Amino acid sequence: MPLYEYECIKCRKNIEDSVKKLQKKIDPETVSNLVEKYDNIHYIEVTDLGKNKTLAKHGSRDRDGIELDFYINEGNTRVLFNTKRYRFAELIYDKDDEKNLKCYCGETKQIERVVSSFAYTHDLSTNMPKPDLSNLPPEVRARTVISDYIEEKDRPKKNR
Repeated sequence: MPLYEYECIKCRKNIEDSVKKLQKKIDPETVSNLVEKYDNIHYIEVTDLGKNKTLAKHGSRDRDGIELDFYINEGNTRVLFNTKRYRFAELIYDKDDEKNLKCYCGETKQIERVVSSFAYTHDLSTNMPKPDLSNLPPEVRARTVISDYIEEKDRPKKNR
């Protein structure tokens, strides 16, 4: 009985299309139209990281939603989405169980199995790779800190 992860293609495509539109034009009207157009997007905030200034925002954050960050304009602009969860995990007992999957948005047909992030992170005995910050603008990189601190829950259990 394997645990698989799935993504709703429709929900993911809405986010991808929104990022593409924001790469072309960033203004309050565009952001507002995107939140109104896609029902799985609750909130969008666009920030100029160099000036540390909010360029546009619309909608309201949902506590049960997830937040996704995208960086556009060569890493100088951050687009924050608060959206419904479109990635979920399911225990599959039988091959037919995959036909009955349902996204949080209600979609049942456009769902695909994806590579499980759990499969790559369940062994905490090895150090996780750190992200490469070299492609970020210097002013953003200067404000970004990645420490070696490991939370208590993620530390290996000591032999007793």
